[in-house]
Amino acid sequence: MPKQSTVKSPERKLGRPFGKSSDETKKRLIQAAAVHFNAQSFGEVSLSKIAKSAGMTGAAIYNHFGSKEELFIETVKQHIQAGIHVMSKASQIQGSWKQRLNNMLTVIGEVQKHENRFPLITSVAQARMVREPEKYAEIIDLRNEHSLIFQSLVADAIAAGDFPESIDIVIAGDLLMALTVNGIRTVSFYHPEPRDTEQIIAAVRILLGLNP
Repeated sequence: MPKQSTVKSPERKLGRPFGKSSDETKKRLIQAAAVHFNAQSFGEVSLSKIAKSAGMTGAAIYNHFGSKEELFIETVKQHIQAGIHVMSKASQIQGSWKQRLNNMLTVIGEVQKHENRFPLITSVAQARMVREPEKYAEIIDLRNEHSLIFQSLVADAIAAGDFPESIDIVIAGDLLMALTVNGIRTVSFYHPEPRDTEQIIAAVRILLGLNP
């Protein structure tokens, strides 16, 4: 009977997860980064801990991101882009601006129940955007793109005679986004239970004068 080989398979070290493409590895890093940036202040977060959470070495992370700030910016960008996609789709139903906004609130509520949307990341990004607007220009552009969805609701409300023509569409759109998307996520951070989310959405509808 032939002898069995005694050569052991080499142990896989930390690095790019086996069988994963560069894009998949980058996605894992961003997902891990979102958790860390939401749990700690920017200064407390370390790339080595993010890499470890993603199953990589601290050195390997530099194959994808040149610095912690670069990773932070990319994490925030993807967070906002996901929000734009969801809100844009929810706002495209047929109906009045109130019906469209009601549908958007329903979608926000469903997303909030099943996903951690990392509200603190956005708050940190806003503070850093004020200090370094040029470095965070891409995030500012995405934030403005997100606001356009809500500005369209304000424009429709004006056309319907529900808002006065004198209202500033940009400012009103920003406020509407702050009260709905940002406000719901922030309050949900302090009231994280699914039943709390339902109450938060219901309260927003009342505050905005929307039909239940």
